[in-house]
Amino acid sequence: MTLKTEISCTINQDKASYNCHFKISIPQEMTESFFEFAAESQQQIAQTAGFKKGTIPFSYIQKHFKTPIANHLKEIALKFFGFNALLKNIREKKIVLAGPPTLEKIEFNESGLITYYFQANTPKDLYMQSWKYLPFKAVPRKKYRDIDKQVKSFLADEDTLFSNYKPNNGIQIGDWICFQAWLINNKNHRIFLGQHTSVWLKIGDEEPDLMMQKLFVGKNLGDTFTTDMPCLQSYFCESSDNNYVYEITIKEIVPHAYFSLPLFKQYFKIKTQKDLQSKLTEVFSFHNDISQRRLMTFEALGLIMKKNQIIMPDSAINVQKKEILQEMRSKSDFMVYKMDKNFDLQVTELAKKQLADSVIAEAIAYNDNLTISNCDIKGLLNLTHRPRIKDFIYFPFIKSQANGQEFPIEQETLNHFCLREKSVNHIIHHLTKK
Repeated sequence: MTLKTEISCTINQDKASYNCHFKISIPQEMTESFFEFAAESQQQIAQTAGFKKGTIPFSYIQKHFKTPIANHLKEIALKFFGFNALLKNIREKKIVLAGPPTLEKIEFNESGLITYYFQANTPKDLYMQSWKYLPFKAVPRKKYRDIDKQVKSFLADEDTLFSNYKPNNGIQIGDWICFQAWLINNKNHRIFLGQHTSVWLKIGDEEPDLMMQKLFVGKNLGDTFTTDMPCLQSYFCESSDNNYVYEITIKEIVPHAYFSLPLFKQYFKIKTQKDLQSKLTEVFSFHNDISQRRLMTFEALGLIMKKNQIIMPDSAINVQKKEILQEMRSKSDFMVYKMDKNFDLQVTELAKKQLADSVIAEAIAYNDNLTISNCDIKGLLNLTHRPRIKDFIYFPFIKSQANGQEFPIEQETLNHFCLREKSVNHIIHHLTKK
């Protein structure tokens, strides 16, 4: 009999309610090795009346700790496979969503099959006509010599930083890294049929980041090592007290020490020094405290929205409003804004605009067959290293912190975000072509 080793995804689009339902199934052949592995780990730490610590019979652990082990499995398989499989299928099948998918429920049967159920909103109406030749007048740059001096000074400073960079020192604080992770048993054998997950992590500089610093700082590209440090355990399986062991391989490093001009040029397809300076000017030239780049993007997406029919369901707008309000509550002047009689209307309009921007970007990315590579990811993350340069990123960047600590971001989550940003660059390129 052939083993079923593929993760499956079933998609059901309900056009009447503007919902999309996803079912991600992790086959038992992939999960069954976890039970023995987790039971062995539990045997070492469990405390039960009548047995000394570490002496509880294995059969007893398998019988009486089956529920908590199953809960560990549901959590860790979600982080290892569930979210990545979901977003990969959404992108491969070119499904445009109005807001991120949410996990509805998890089913687990006695054989070890895990099924995750997700739900997401879809646009109520989406009719995208030809947009590449719409009449678009880009916001002009300010004609100040000082702006050119700022750009040249920035390039000179970064050139100096690059000259002083010592790659042999390995990973440093502030770097973005990509690593692959395998869960391994006490015989150093990979479980889940040897399958791994890929995640990106920024090495933070705060006190809560000390454990991640200890784990990664000084490591080099291609290094492989094993660890049971709690900082990874709290990400992959927060509900477990077990010290699961992970095999880690460093796959990519995006240094913070300098701003990579080669990555920047590749990301924006820049070929000449003149084009480089012109592109950088977009984030050094400001209009009413907003960069030329951000205004250009805002107006380009706004033009496409006006010329096409893009209507969101109320359910998607309400979810987005909650996200906006949650973000606004952290601001000191929130109550001042809330006192405005048009406050709710303004938040509603902002929610519609944010959803429409994402829908436009995804729809054009899918229609024009844009793809994402690790070079695109590195180019995007390179933009996060300098405050001014961050304005080349239009959509709010993925939240990577929890309680002040940097946590990993799933590969497919970053792929999905990068696809929208690449689509924005694609849109601006065509609308501003001479």
